[in-house]
Amino acid sequence: MGAQPADRGRADREPADRDPACRGAGRALPRRTAIAITAGVLLGFFVIDGSHVWAEHPTVWRAVAAVFGFAAIMGLQLVHSFPGFILRLGRYRYATWVLQGLLACLPILAFGAAWGGTTEFFAASAVLVFPASLGWPLFACAVAGELALFEHFGFDAGDFVYGGIEAVLIPLVVIGLSRMSDMIDRLHASREELSRLAVAGERLRFARDLHEVLGLSLSAISLKCELAYRLLADASQEAARAYEEVGEVLRTSRKALADVRSVSRGYRQMSLSDEANAAVPMLSAAGIDTTVRHRCGDLPASVDTVLAAVLGEGLTNMLRHSKAERCVISTECGGGVAVLVLGNDGVGRGCTTKPEPGSGGLAALDSRLRELGGTLTHGADGRGWFRLRAVVPLRQGAEAPTSRRRNPATGDRSRAARPGRTDMMPRAAGAITLAVLVGYFLSYSAEGWSYAPYARGLPTVELCLLGCLALQLAESFHRRFAWGPRWSGRVRYGALGAQALLQFVPFLAFGKAWAGIPGFLAGSVLLALPAVAAWPVLVLVTVASDAAQYAVGVSTQDVIYETAYTPICAVVVFGLTRMAQLATELHRSRAEIARLAVTTERLRFARDLHDLLGFSLSAITLKCELVRRLAQAEPVQARQELTEVLGIVREALADVRTVAGGSRRMCLNTEAEHAMAMLAGAGIHATVRLDCGELPDDVETVLATLVREGLTNMLRHSKPECCEITAERTAGAVRLTLVNDGADLKGDPSPASRLGGGSGIGNLTTRVEAVNGRLTAGPRPDGRFELRAEVELLAA
Repeated sequence: MGAQPADRGRADREPADRDPACRGAGRALPRRTAIAITAGVLLGFFVIDGSHVWAEHPTVWRAVAAVFGFAAIMGLQLVHSFPGFILRLGRYRYATWVLQGLLACLPILAFGAAWGGTTEFFAASAVLVFPASLGWPLFACAVAGELALFEHFGFDAGDFVYGGIEAVLIPLVVIGLSRMSDMIDRLHASREELSRLAVAGERLRFARDLHEVLGLSLSAISLKCELAYRLLADASQEAARAYEEVGEVLRTSRKALADVRSVSRGYRQMSLSDEANAAVPMLSAAGIDTTVRHRCGDLPASVDTVLAAVLGEGLTNMLRHSKAERCVISTECGGGVAVLVLGNDGVGRGCTTKPEPGSGGLAALDSRLRELGGTLTHGADGRGWFRLRAVVPLRQGAEAPTSRRRNPATGDRSRAARPGRTDMMPRAAGAITLAVLVGYFLSYSAEGWSYAPYARGLPTVELCLLGCLALQLAESFHRRFAWGPRWSGRVRYGALGAQALLQFVPFLAFGKAWAGIPGFLAGSVLLALPAVAAWPVLVLVTVASDAAQYAVGVSTQDVIYETAYTPICAVVVFGLTRMAQLATELHRSRAEIARLAVTTERLRFARDLHDLLGFSLSAITLKCELVRRLAQAEPVQARQELTEVLGIVREALADVRTVAGGSRRMCLNTEAEHAMAMLAGAGIHATVRLDCGELPDDVETVLATLVREGLTNMLRHSKPECCEITAERTAGAVRLTLVNDGADLKGDPSPASRLGGGSGIGNLTTRVEAVNGRLTAGPRPDGRFELRAEVELLAA
């Protein structure tokens, strides 16, 4: 290509065929697409090189040998660009590079300068095959060797400069195509790694919150149950003290259950405005006059959720610890922060208006606020009002100093944000694109210098070419600058019109001495216009450029070369620009991908926490109520119940670790046995029939969770005397049914309306649908309440 003396056909240099690559890269550049694009680019180059060989009028055997030689070099280039293309050859890449060198150099003895363009692929492969410390020096040696060939074949000064530029430009295009597709793959991998690290950090933070909120409560419950057990065993006179200890256990378990719900709610996506508006009717029903002043617009999701959680917990503490008559909820944004203030006039009216020190819900929320760089303060203001104030920065990139001291394992963003040094990839992609665009400019300039008329109008010509380059750089890189959003509509189309003027008007002044850079104009057309219009306009630009050159007296051969050159250059410009933009977009989207992964993990936390620990704590509360009734009259049975409570506590502690760990396999039979024991202890007649055989792990876990949460809801919302749990196989499915009497249908005329709302049934709906099932809940004709899940096993 570059070896051919000054010829517009040198257009061969334009690896434009690569364009499709960029298109395919619009999302993730699949490996097959990248290979197809590279093959298309190489094919375009070899067709042009082949035309140089054909122009030498070779014999039939030489022509056949040239075809096989080109095919071999192309195959080896694909192996070097994509090591996985042919695995066996990939293992011997150094040997294949030497073979490619022989195929590129030896035929020059027979075909002369016409074969010289193939050495440019040999130079590109040096960088692709060897480490950079060796590859680039070899690249320089290959370029120097090609320049020596130009000297040997007697190229004049203009052709020598032009060929030298081509000797660097073509390898850069091939390297850019090969490296950029690899960059896209690595960027996708780094995004996955960043998401994994973010989820791991969130999991550890959640485990810490669980320990703070529930660890002490469950430990206290366990110790006090052990003490009550010993007191019941000692003597009847200790029954009263045992009664008191069990009362302490009850209070602790109720607080822990409230904390579970608080933390679970805090890990869901919440809205501050919705939470504030929902508080008004709730507080009004409690006789509290409420004023809401919401002066914040749309907030970042993390800020919105944590402030909504703070508001919910603050209202809970207010209702629990004071007797307020007035409440003010105010929010405002300013100075780069969002501020929430919750005030009430209950100071001195209740037992205390101050939240309990280290109270589970607020302690966890305070920790979350600090990680976002915020603060949480509360206390009396000296005027009879208690105020809870939360401040969170709106720019989450500016973390507070405390967040920088986090352990790296907990998701330190300063470390997690750059796995694999991916911030260098968009820069490298941009550098490759810039180098190729400047290379095209220099190539066209060198072509112009070879014409004598240019000596008189060289400054004007160069200014026109610089204008073409400047407009192309603006089109290719506008997204990287602050003014990028303004590069649209009329501005963008105006720039496209200016490019067209710079391309065609100079023909009137310079005639056949002007070629312009039609590939830039055609490439900008592909970038700026919709695909339906872009490709026809590209054809129009190519035809118009050819017609202009023919009209000013350019030879037919040069016009034919230009016909091939323009679309190839356009495709290269389009492809490199799109791939560079994709690299930048992928890099910028990493934070959003990580945030979505963390949000998904938080929702899992919330479901597991509520479903698993909510059940355990409800069972502890229920059994402790029974122990209190039995403590003095039936100490032996009370001790048996305490033994079961201890077992539940140990299981709850295991659940804490399991929820934080992220994996939990549950057994339907085991849960059914636990359910029978708990219901029997509560005086509820339970009937269990399980006839579903072995089930897939995910389905069995969902059904076991359904048993847990169904019983929790039953005990919370009804006063049952009988309960039936049935699991059976149907045609290609399994059906689990929980039926109980004692439902308060008058107080809640539509129990099924809870489906999808609240925490328990809503969580179960999500879980059942995730395994291709359906959950229904509602009263039966006989007055009993039924919760039913049916899961399709074949699709599960």
